Amino acid sequence: MIESLFKHYHRIARSERGSYRLCRLVRRLRPATQWRDRFTTPNGFKLDLNLGVYPDVCMAYGLYELSTVRLLKRLLKSGDHVVDAGANIGYITLHAARYVGKTGKVDAFEPQPENFNRLKQHLLINDLQDRVTTLPYALSDHQGSVPIYHWPEDDLEHNHGCASLFTDHSESAQCEPVECRTLDELLDGQIPRLIKMDIEGAEPMMVEGMFQTLIAPTPPIIIGELNPTQARVAGFAPHEWIARILDIQPAYKVYTIGSRIRKRHPNALSGLGQMNLMLKV
Repeated sequence: MIESLFKHYHRIARSERGSYRLCRLVRRLRPATQWRDRFTTPNGFKLDLNLGVYPDVCMAYGLYELSTVRLLKRLLKSGDHVVDAGANIGYITLHAARYVGKTGKVDAFEPQPENFNRLKQHLLINDLQDRVTTLPYALSDHQGSVPIYHWPEDDLEHNHGCASLFTDHSESAQCEPVECRTLDELLDGQIPRLIKMDIEGAEPMMVEGMFQTLIAPTPPIIIGELNPTQARVAGFAPHEWIARILDIQPAYKVYTIGSRIRKRHPNALSGLGQMNLMLKV
């Protein structure tokens, strides 16, 4: 009963801040043998999750990326085109697919093979595969083959959302080759309404491969992760991807995403921690 009531908390929570701690408390109400299961989230999506790991436990209770999900609902309408770069197991993809409706479409990019398979499975069991194109590519500034690093589920410092083209040289890192492409090439002149980027440090490289998209008469809204730790692993300044976008398209304004959307000066981002940002013309 308590777990069922907690699923309504996402409606009144101001943001996802502190949600991981709350979700870990609530999962104790279940025997650990029931932590791996097919869960129905508060928003009605079916997901195969493991409550023992992040971000699965927050997804199960509807608190993962809560502020971003709310923003997407405000920004997207039926018929829109969305690019989800770093779709992982499909949590954001599913929400975007619902918001764009049957006449819209989502291009979901996920290069890590295990995550890609989970993404396709989640689209299938939610009957949303007809409006989502899944693509197993890493988005970058060139076409070729690159290594992607990922970690086993029992690694306490990493989760399935940490798969990256860059490694912190932890001993448990596993590596395999994947294909990388540029977004301009794959879109072939189509300009989406919104691009979401969460690609663990490779965002500056992706930006270089979407030059034509950014200079379009109506540039897409960009939602991207500011992740200082992973940016440094990749060898970039935390706000490098934002600076590169503004070099290409100076008309963008920068906003932080939280309990409220707040406009920020591009030169005042260095002190921010890990969070999502919106760039909008």
